Order: sequence, then structure tokens, then C-alpha cells
Amino acid sequence: MFSQRRMRLLVIAVLVILGVAWYYSSDARSVQNQQFYRSTVAAMNAQKQAKEAQAAAANIPAPNRNPIKEDLKHPMTDDKIAPAIPKANPADHLEEIPIAGRTKMTVSKKPEEEKEGLEEKQQSQQPQQQQQQEQPKQQESKPQQVEAEDDAEAEAHAHAVAELNDILKRAPIIIFSKSYCPYSAKAKSILLDHYSITPAPFVVELDQHPHGRMLQAVLAETTGRRTVPNVLVNGKSIGGGDDVTALDGRDELTSTLRDLGGKWVQEVHRKDSSD
Repeated sequence: MFSQRRMRLLVIAVLVILGVAWYYSSDARSVQNQQFYRSTVAAMNAQKQAKEAQAAAANIPAPNRNPIKEDLKHPMTDDKIAPAIPKANPADHLEEIPIAGRTKMTVSKKPEEEKEGLEEKQQSQQPQQQQQQEQPKQQESKPQQVEAEDDAEAEAHAHAVAELNDILKRAPIIIFSKSYCPYSAKAKSILLDHYSITPAPFVVELDQHPHGRMLQAVLAETTGRRTVPNVLVNGKSIGGGDDVTALDGRDELTSTLRDLGGKWVQEVHRKDSSD
């Protein structure tokens, strides 16, 4: 039999072994219960499952997968762009032809007829293109035409001014008239038939003068009177037909002609009925 001393040592050894075993077992459980341990294990498991899923997808196609639709979602890119080809319209190659003068049948056009139609369309577009090309040229020529017209107008105006100065030198009294105007006829009758004036008044029929229109415009600028008759005495207007008639009725025409004519009017008096 064992001695008491050996029994004690054996009991102590057993207790020590039990304590060590209990310590390590409780420490392992505490490590497993820690959050870090659990998250690490979960991440490793998720990574492992993902790898397994990728391997399965690469080897075995999914039943619901449509490769045509996925190819449309990711079209192949190419540097070259294919030209757009318009769809043919069936109606463009059809035409209606009369049958027996009553019904109509729709038949396809012949290539020759389509070609003729295209040529007619091109010919109809040519005048429009020519007109568009000519428009800028016409617009460029318009300023030149305007400048030429302005130059011609200025030249005609200068010629009319010179012509008026020459006319005023003909006589101190000038009657600007128009052959068909009744008011001009009345003024000419009073000055030429009812009065004796030396030198005699000079009559200018604007409708018969080659520069009559421009002369009338210059008279409007210089005298302020555009209508006819227009009676000038030493370049000053005494009015038209009504004015001359009024001066004659008030017996003031003689004095007016003498005052404005000055030394250039040598004689002016009213004719007697006997004359």
C-alpha cells in the first residue's frame, strides 16, 4: 500500500491537472465568445463562400441568363461608325395605273422610271440653286446701282441749277408754267395780254422742257413753291395764278413788278381797252 505521503502527492497532482485543464478550457471559451473572434470567422466564411460562388458561375451557366440581352447591354465599341442606311419605303416603288379606264392597279415602278423621276427632281432643283447663287451677286450689285443713281441725280440737280440761272438771265420776269394747266393760262393771260411790260416776260413750259421735272424741284428749293404757275421777278416769286389775279384786282400788280424789277423793268403799265 501507498504511504500517506505518496497519497497526498498523488491527490495534489490530480488536483493540479484538473485545475490546469479547467483553466485552459474556460480560457478557450472566453476567446470564442469575443466579438473580434466572431467577426474574423464570419469574414473568412463569407470570403470562402464568394470564391465558391464565382467558381460555380464560371463553370456552370445560370438558367435565367440571356446572353443576347447582356450583349445588348454592353455593345462592342468600334472606332468606325457605320453609315445609316435608310429603310426602303415600299410606297416609293409602287405606282397606280388605270385598267380599262375605270379601276386602278398598284404595280412596282421600273428602275428606268425611278431614274427618270430622280433626274426630274435634280433638274427642278437646279434653278433654285442657281437663284440662290445669283442672290448674293444681286445684293452686291444693289449698292453700286444706288450709288450710280445718286450720282446721276446729283448731276441732274447741278445741271438744273445751271439751267435755272441761264433762264433768269433771259428777262427780269419769268413765268414757269405748264401748257395744260388752266391756272398757268390765266396768269399768262393777265401778264401778257392785259399789261405792257418791257422787256416782255419769258415763259418756260416745264412739261415741254427736257429738264422740267428737275427744274420744278429746284424752284421748290429756292422759292418754297412747287406748283405752277410760279411767277418770278428778279428771282423772287410773287405767287401763282390766284396771287397774280388778286394783285391785278387790287390794281397792285404794276407797282409790285416795278418795285421788285427795279431798273431791269423798263416799262410796265396796264393796257387800255382801246389797245
